[in-house]
Amino acid sequence: MLDVESNRISGFEALARLRSRKLGMISPNEFIPIAERKKLIIPIGDLIIDGALRFLTKLRETGRTDLTVSINISTIQLLKPDFEKKLLALVRNFKVDPQNIEIEVTESVFAANLEDINEILGDLKASGISIAIDDFGTGYSSLAREIEINASCLKIDKYFIDKLLEIEPQNTLVSDIMSMGHKLGYYIVAEGVEHGSQLEYLKTNGCDKAQGYFISKPLDEDKAIDSLMREPGR
Repeated sequence: MLDVESNRISGFEALARLRSRKLGMISPNEFIPIAERKKLIIPIGDLIIDGALRFLTKLRETGRTDLTVSINISTIQLLKPDFEKKLLALVRNFKVDPQNIEIEVTESVFAANLEDINEILGDLKASGISIAIDDFGTGYSSLAREIEINASCLKIDKYFIDKLLEIEPQNTLVSDIMSMGHKLGYYIVAEGVEHGSQLEYLKTNGCDKAQGYFISKPLDEDKAIDSLMREPGR
């Protein structure tokens, strides 16, 4: 993830990947919905959280205590009775600063159990963990709901960022979404940035952070840390 103003890496997102001996690499878009239906998302999610916190300890050992790691969390995980307690216990065990953690949820989690989920998010936010609304603009939420949600960040879905290449940028909704988000007190992340012209537009219009293949393709932990070491000025 890139801080748009400083043009420096500000964080990473933990990504789930599945490699099958028979089928090869399987897209998360295929196996995550199945994992959620079969309730396998809970053990998978536990592994992802554990890996993300371990990576944060590696970053700390390199002296980078200023970076965040984002973790996608499903409704099933959030509503598990001991989710919040277990997560905060892991944070303490790994001696990770909660401010280096960001939890990402999609708008769809608010289609049901809004009050319960929002209370959990509020508790996590109070602990110092950032909350991001992922894939913003393509879910089920309403403006009234966005005002109520205990979140810190809006991540603009790639659908809208792609439009910057398809039509005149001034005719897209990207700057309007960023303006609305800022007025609601959120910082804004643009997802799916794949071209320099998109990043330039985002910078000109006050976007806070950006991620996508133009910034970096998915990396394993060692290559991610190596990319930090090769940043200009280090």
